[in-house]
Amino acid sequence: MKLQTLVVSAASVALLASTAVTAKPVGIVKGVMDVAGISRNQDNANLIDPAFAKTSRPCPPFCIQPTAPFAPAAVETVTELDVIHAARDSAGGDTSVLVVDARTPGWVKKGTIPHAVNVPFTKLNSKALAKDPMAVVELMVETFGVKDLDGVLDYDGAKTLYLFCNGSWCGQSPASIRALLTMGYPENKIKYYRGGMNAWKSLGLTTK
Repeated sequence: MKLQTLVVSAASVALLASTAVTAKPVGIVKGVMDVAGISRNQDNANLIDPAFAKTSRPCPPFCIQPTAPFAPAAVETVTELDVIHAARDSAGGDTSVLVVDARTPGWVKKGTIPHAVNVPFTKLNSKALAKDPMAVVELMVETFGVKDLDGVLDYDGAKTLYLFCNGSWCGQSPASIRALLTMGYPENKIKYYRGGMNAWKSLGLTTK
């Protein structure tokens, strides 16, 4: 029995060593392994986070979001690469862009995109606007670079926002985007990352 156990153990070690040697690198794109501290999990056997493995969340509220849910406003839907570049620029000191996690804090604690700022949709949606519009204006001035000129909002220096939530079944970032559009935020300065954390984690990308 001891000899058999030793043989099995040795075989397991050999298999692990072989796997470690033959594991293929996982780049972001060809030739690029890291962007501003964002990379992909290098374990070729890594599986998606169980928090995002569920396929059948009740709808409503977890309904599939359209590619462009903000018509007639032409808000651009973006990919992981666009968000990575925005995060890189923001981390590098570019104050004209901001990656915004629109989820509630409980979700953010489970992991978010590096260099993202959390602005929960509960502070920036139609209910928040109806309850305390000045609080929303204050948030936009302090976080998004909007200027309040005696009650008139000036968006000339406003940041280009890349908003995301949990994924194509999540309505949190769309709710924030609709509120921003209602407030007059320029549609060309709003980007919608529809894939959200579901897609981000499915690609093994870095979270913080």
